[in-house]
Amino acid sequence: MLAYFIIGVSLLLAVMIGSQAIATADPKKLVKALRISAVIICSVLAGFFVLTGRFAYAPPLVFAALFFLRSKPLFSSRRPSTGQQSDVETDWLQASLNHDTGEMDAMILRGQFEGRQLSSLSRAELGEFHHECADDEQTIAILESFIARNFDEDFEAEGGESQSKEERTRATSSDGPMTRREAFEILELGSDASISDIKAAHRRLMKKFHPDHNGSDYMAAKLNEAKEVLLKT
Repeated sequence: MLAYFIIGVSLLLAVMIGSQAIATADPKKLVKALRISAVIICSVLAGFFVLTGRFAYAPPLVFAALFFLRSKPLFSSRRPSTGQQSDVETDWLQASLNHDTGEMDAMILRGQFEGRQLSSLSRAELGEFHHECADDEQTIAILESFIARNFDEDFEAEGGESQSKEERTRATSSDGPMTRREAFEILELGSDASISDIKAAHRRLMKKFHPDHNGSDYMAAKLNEAKEVLLKT
């Protein structure tokens, strides 16, 4: 009876230690508790079998207890990845992609930013570099992928958007006075836009197309005209 009592107490202690470790939600403490519990259980069972004369069962339990007492972790994990990466070189860039993190960066090989990493450039500088390497499709693909990832936007060459909008405006504008429909289209508004919407759209687009910001005289004039047309009535 004493042997069964000892086994019961040992199991209870093991459960209590394990429950406390689980409650802390600390993996290291949990593993430690499991190892201690296993050592206690194996030792008690080995002693029980010795006391009851069943000596053949004791040695495996002693070895098991020694196994759990070793300093190495109970569950060994794989070694961390060494960080594989792919390298691509173009006429303008030497780029690398880390397979584990997905991070990408590149060394600039030519131009005014030669010797610098893309990650060291500001958004405006990236736009300037985009102009420089515009004829190299492979470099542009890498550059735009970098900008999309790091600035969370679809990059377009600086000035490309304004030129595209200007071409559309010239194509759709009539020779006569601007209509309200044309004015709404130029300001990128719906026909139900309020006065505050019109003024806000005009300010926003003027920042892009004002001649002082490498914009277009034509577009600035059209934006002003569109605002006047819509605010008249």
